[in-house]
Amino acid sequence: MPFKISFFMWKVWKAKLPLDDFLKRIGYCMPSKCWCCIQPDEESLQHLFFRSETAKITWRYFLSRAGIDVEGLTLHQAIIKCWTANVCLRLKPIMQAFPSCIVWELWKRRNSMTYGDGVRTSRVIYQVSSNLQALVKVRKPGMIMVPHKWQDLLAVMENFTPKLKVTKVMWEFPSAGWLKVNTDVKSVGKEIEETTNTVAEAKAMVEALRFYRLKQYSHVWLQTDSMLLKKIMDGIWKPPWIIYEQVEEMMQLMNGGNYTVTHIHREGKKLADHLANYALDHGEIECQQFWHLDAHGRRLVNEDKLQCPKLRVKVNRR
Repeated sequence: MPFKISFFMWKVWKAKLPLDDFLKRIGYCMPSKCWCCIQPDEESLQHLFFRSETAKITWRYFLSRAGIDVEGLTLHQAIIKCWTANVCLRLKPIMQAFPSCIVWELWKRRNSMTYGDGVRTSRVIYQVSSNLQALVKVRKPGMIMVPHKWQDLLAVMENFTPKLKVTKVMWEFPSAGWLKVNTDVKSVGKEIEETTNTVAEAKAMVEALRFYRLKQYSHVWLQTDSMLLKKIMDGIWKPPWIIYEQVEEMMQLMNGGNYTVTHIHREGKKLADHLANYALDHGEIECQQFWHLDAHGRRLVNEDKLQCPKLRVKVNRR
């Protein structure tokens, strides 16, 4: 349905709907009648979606409550007003979506009335409000009560404070005899061409496994912030074709040794991220001892040794 409405909105914006004014432009001249009005006017894009009585009432109902004056505007200008409205960030997606909801419901009303089914203006307003309410429920699942009335919905959204979920993340020490590797999409020890994060992370893991296989280390703990790669290496998900070769090589490199792959949030691998950025800014870096690190790197190592937690803060989606 979202793709269907988006495609429909594109046709509205480009005036490509099969209305009488469009057919006239491409050479089909015929009597024109708008089925949406008691006193029919010529069926045109502007009339159907903005100047008919139902359209004017619907646009005015929603835009006036959002502080936007529709007088003297065209359909395209009204849509742009919604897309660029100076509202709080929480309301931006709603304001940008509701022109699509309006024109979609007006189009459904036009088609129903063409075949003899009457649809009241109040019904159009109700349906638009229902669509906006459903959109808010999807975008703000933590909101318990989502009002149906547009004015109440605006007030609730303006005053809504989302609940935050705070997770404590710590870098873990490996067990005795184990080597631990934290990869970063930039920390492969050599330059990678521009690509997606998943591909870069897969190549980083391959480089790490090649190195430790060459050094004949048999107990290696590989930790990545890519849940996709973690699921793939556990055999839960199938690898996408773009990293199939890297996954196959990783499986071969891990064969015959004691290797494990786990997931960690990126807040828990600050040192790997720092070294990757440092290498990109200053060139390749190889640190064999603690004092080879820069001051910031040494501080991150000390924080990991002291088990200082990092806080991962995100909006609670439940």
